[in-house]
Amino acid sequence: MFEKFLSWLQSVVESKTLDEAVTNFISTRYGQYALIFIFFMFIIIYLRTLFGPKGFFREKKWDEWNEEAESTAKAEKAAADAQAALDAKEKESATDK
Repeated sequence: MFEKFLSWLQSVVESKTLDEAVTNFISTRYGQYALIFIFFMFIIIYLRTLFGPKGFFREKKWDEWNEEAESTAKAEKAAADAQAALDAKEKESATDK
């Protein structure tokens, strides 16, 4: 397999123009994998631009739900931290006696 890679690399390096190099690369299996990867990344970025955070077609209600969930999670974390601090204080006072 390494020999195939080296022969492909040599053909790309020896190509006289960029067009030949691209054609040599695309004609290989790895070039086809690269094209598939680029195609799917284009689709992902396109959909994220349209429907992702601050997207053009994103419903504002989704952002409201996210803000509500975030504020609820922060309140729960603050309550848990306060309870942990109280428990630690009680444990310290119990060990001091």
